[in-house]
Amino acid sequence: MEENSNFGERLPPTVTGLSPTEGVPGTQITIRGENLGCDQSDVIMLFICGIDSLWSMKWKSPSKIIARVGAASRGPGEVRIVTKSGGKGTSNVKFRVFITQIGPLEESAVWVDETRTVPGREAIRSVPQIQDERDALGLVPSQKRIDQVMLSRDFPDCSGNLRMENFSPQWYLLENHADATIEDLRTAIKNMELAKQNDAKRSEEMHKANLYSLINCVDTLANLHQALEKGQNADHFAALGNISKLIKDSKLKAESVFADVLKRKDDADATRNALGVIVRFKFIFFLSSKIEESMKKGEYITILNDYTRAKSLYADTDVPLFRELMTEIDAKMEVFKEEMKRKLIDTPLSYEEQSKLIKYLKILDPESDPTWDCITSYYVWLEKNLWELQEKFLEKAKIEDVESQQRFHQNPASSHFTKSNELQNFVTTLVELLLSKLPSFWKLANTYHASSGSPNAIQRLEDINEMLTKLINVSSWLVLNALITKALPDSVLNQYSNQFAKWPPVSADISRSNLQQSLKTTRSLIASLLENQFNLSHIAPLVELCMTVRLKLVSDFVECGIERVALLAHRINWKQDILDRAQQTKTILPDYYENEICECLSRTRDALSTTGYPGEACLFSRDRFRDTIIDLFVHLITSIKICFDRLFTRQRPQALVLDEKPKKGGQEITTKKLLIAVGDIEFIIAKTLNNVGKKMQECGVKHVDQIQEKSRAKLSAFRTKMINDCIAMMGSAFQPLIASATYEYLPDDDDISDYAKEMILCSVLQQAELELYAPQLAVECLQHTVSTALDALLTHFSRLNQDTSPLIVTQIVIDLTGLEEALSSYATLAIRVQINSYRAGLVGRFDNLRLQQCLKNMRTTMRMALQSLEQHADTIDDDANNTSAI
Repeated sequence: MEENSNFGERLPPTVTGLSPTEGVPGTQITIRGENLGCDQSDVIMLFICGIDSLWSMKWKSPSKIIARVGAASRGPGEVRIVTKSGGKGTSNVKFRVFITQIGPLEESAVWVDETRTVPGREAIRSVPQIQDERDALGLVPSQKRIDQVMLSRDFPDCSGNLRMENFSPQWYLLENHADATIEDLRTAIKNMELAKQNDAKRSEEMHKANLYSLINCVDTLANLHQALEKGQNADHFAALGNISKLIKDSKLKAESVFADVLKRKDDADATRNALGVIVRFKFIFFLSSKIEESMKKGEYITILNDYTRAKSLYADTDVPLFRELMTEIDAKMEVFKEEMKRKLIDTPLSYEEQSKLIKYLKILDPESDPTWDCITSYYVWLEKNLWELQEKFLEKAKIEDVESQQRFHQNPASSHFTKSNELQNFVTTLVELLLSKLPSFWKLANTYHASSGSPNAIQRLEDINEMLTKLINVSSWLVLNALITKALPDSVLNQYSNQFAKWPPVSADISRSNLQQSLKTTRSLIASLLENQFNLSHIAPLVELCMTVRLKLVSDFVECGIERVALLAHRINWKQDILDRAQQTKTILPDYYENEICECLSRTRDALSTTGYPGEACLFSRDRFRDTIIDLFVHLITSIKICFDRLFTRQRPQALVLDEKPKKGGQEITTKKLLIAVGDIEFIIAKTLNNVGKKMQECGVKHVDQIQEKSRAKLSAFRTKMINDCIAMMGSAFQPLIASATYEYLPDDDDISDYAKEMILCSVLQQAELELYAPQLAVECLQHTVSTALDALLTHFSRLNQDTSPLIVTQIVIDLTGLEEALSSYATLAIRVQINSYRAGLVGRFDNLRLQQCLKNMRTTMRMALQSLEQHADTIDDDANNTSAI
């Protein structure tokens, strides 16, 4: 039922072509078309020129049938076909039957329809399928069947019928066992091998059973042979043999006598007739050469008059010679028409000359529309030229690329990118082609629309607009592929597949130069098309191309600016200048950074600006562009982070604790460099960002406030990260000192332990470094460092044995109290509370008198260090006020 339903849905058969289109009865022809049946048995009727030809039909595929022409009468006739699945069909072509005149003495090959005269000779219309109860493979047929039409398409000229000569195993398996497994196929092979053995046994048994009959036949043939031998010896057949020989000799003699005479007579008649035809119809014999001469002279009206005369005399002739001449003349006229069309397209003609050419084309074919043909030909020619132009410059670019690679192999120091600018040459030439041809095309189209009175004039106008839009689309896609390949839409790539060229790579500088020059030429093309009264819908693809090129230019310039800012890492000298009373510091790096950013912004000015033609918009006016451009400028401004990342071998605090060595290729990170870098970042945030914002406004950048806000937030986060790294490095200096506080050996005199003295001196050194390179960060960094170190010391003390001696407890309290007193300027309230709490827990276990004596000795021996820390405590409030503004 499923197969019948599929056949019922098929369309009626249609004959679209015959090969050959004429011939004598019995000619084998190939019929081509659509829906010409599903198989041999599906075709139930086939008439060629009114004669049934189904008996000779060979079905090849739904689009191809081979058959012979029956005993049809002279003249053209239709091909009619009827199928079970599609019903009665139609034919768009006719077959012409001609009868060859055979002379009485000429030999001829005559085809005879033996199916109507010879008994037993019947045409095989179709071979029915074998309806075996069991499958040929010994398997149960699958319930899932594949459509016969699909199989016919995949396996043309094949069949799944076991009795047909064109049997295909693939067809049979897909039709009957589409879901069979490997095990099923192995079982089928075993079944076929068993069937083969059974057939051999049956053949042997049959021969054994008929052995007696076979021996009788052999005896009978032997007796017959003996009888014939006896008759020949007795001369029973001698007379018959002599008669046959005489007949053959007579036939050969007669043929030899008349053959030469008849040949000479036929040659003389043919020569006489040919001379008479040439004399009588010499006009048509020289018309072909005359057409060529007139074409060279430009005498088009003469060509038209001569051709019209020849057409009126010999258009419907049955003489083969004249038909051949007319075929040659028609070919010349086709060349003449193409020449006139080419002149309309290639040669800049005046309107009067165009009118003449269109008039001549109209005379040649009154039913045609030469103006419309000219427009469509112009469109096809122009599109073809666009693609050929790409191929032409692609070959030049490839040659230059090969030469560039050879130079690179000879001198590796040279760049391996091609130095040619064939990409830009291609874009420039393409724009020049459009500037020279599109206005003429538009003028011709407007003239045709104004003068056309056909009912489909509106449709033709829409077609012209579609042609023009497609031409401009293809042009913009070709330019886009040459400049920004990744910007091509997927739909365009799928539509044109491999037609787009794969251009050799060029250097980044050449690429930016190409984009700049292409932007200028595209803008000039748009302005020129608008002057020629093109619609905004026509130039919309070029406007989009400009927008894409502008965005790519901004992106490339920003990427170049980012790389140039990153390269500033090689120009830093780590020499600082103190700028104001707030003791803000910086190096020469922020000045270099500002110069690079401003130079990059200046280069983007042309891409960000507009020229004022209709339809051109600001890049920031589109949501999908605006966010991208804002992120690009934010990335440009924050590219100073890349510069500092290249300056340092970035190490996290955990790595610093383990005293890991810096990696090769980078500079070792130090607190000095981090502090200097923080000063530069603070200057950039406070000063440089404002200057950059003014420059962006001058260059046409929109949403400057949003860009500055995002950039300031990212730079501030980067500043905080570097400060934290610096604090972590400073804190790591205390860790080995704290770890050495094991109290296995106590001080000989009444004084604090050596590790406590080293912690105080380390704080003094860190204070001096901060005051020298980043005074605005001294309080912030030392507070974090001292509080972290004291907290780590308390944690270390808590791990000591609780059963320590009073002397060790006293020394712990002495060291802790001494550190608290020395570092009180930077110890936070929270850490002081922890120290007091820890000391309160040891009350009664330490010697208070010895504590006081040791503190007194510490103040004497560490006097200079304590004064340094105390003097700075007086300026804490002022420094905090100065740094709060950053």
